[in-house]
Amino acid sequence: MTPTAASLSRPLVCIALLAAAAPGCDRAGRAAGPSPAPPSAAPAAAPEGAAPAAAREGAAPAADGGATLAPTGDAAAPASAAEGAAPAGTAAVAPLRADAPFVELPVDGFASAVVSVPIGATARRPVLIASHGNYDRPEWQCQVWRDIAGGDAFILCPRGVARSDSPSASDVRFTYESNARLEQEIDAGLAALRARFPEHVDPGALLYTGFSLGAIMGSAIAARRAALFPRLVLVEGGHDKWTPKAARAFADGGGQRVLFVCAQAGCGAAAKAAAARLEKAGVLTRVVRSEEAGHRYDGPVAEETRRALGWALEGDARWSAP
Repeated sequence: MTPTAASLSRPLVCIALLAAAAPGCDRAGRAAGPSPAPPSAAPAAAPEGAAPAAAREGAAPAADGGATLAPTGDAAAPASAAEGAAPAGTAAVAPLRADAPFVELPVDGFASAVVSVPIGATARRPVLIASHGNYDRPEWQCQVWRDIAGGDAFILCPRGVARSDSPSASDVRFTYESNARLEQEIDAGLAALRARFPEHVDPGALLYTGFSLGAIMGSAIAARRAALFPRLVLVEGGHDKWTPKAARAFADGGGQRVLFVCAQAGCGAAAKAAAARLEKAGVLTRVVRSEEAGHRYDGPVAEETRRALGWALEGDARWSAP
């Protein structure tokens, strides 16, 4: 599948308020029904697993149209698939049908995920994991990644847990508790996805993408499970986790490529240092910079990601299959 350009939504800008808060982001709403306009500021970075910051000021919700989520119904029992297994055969199956490009997916033991589905697919399609940042929402991450990667793959966006300092009951923001808990949520989400679309989900390795907190936690997860996540796209985060030991574990486990995408000078310098450690371990890396755009993943950052995505997927024929 060749990534296609699409117009992206209104800009997201994350600026620092408190040095002790977790990595954060705000973006125009894309949840079902009325969605909030972005607040004027969001928390800045802190160590992974930090407790949510105190309630922020000046976050007033406003109505904004967004993508409608089509419920999928109860998830069936998980379908088995070996981690990193080879793709199944390409025999045609009935076209995948859904009421909308984005569906809400019940996940056993966790809040529902959001999934971008390849409507009309007649063969198994690969899965992209899109993990959001702190103070973010999976609907936004899924929309941006569908714009980047197109509609020919499954894009699974784990929700995480609600933050107590969300702007309002109608504008709930989310975070992830820890990389271990996110790993469990991804596993449960994959089981639910395979049960919901048993003939269309490819059982092979996944492409992991993460922004900010999602990138930080994804680096730790991938170092442990490189066979399942051999290719990563890390946007504005996930650098310090790549110690020489973690880089070697990723390489030894089957890690192949890591694409770092940055919109700030500080991110670019940290990404280059992480890339050097990964390259030394034998992992292919690439660091790309958008124009200086702040801590965000849409707009010019998404456009730069789209242009570089072909490199991250190079050599994986599943992504270019019809």
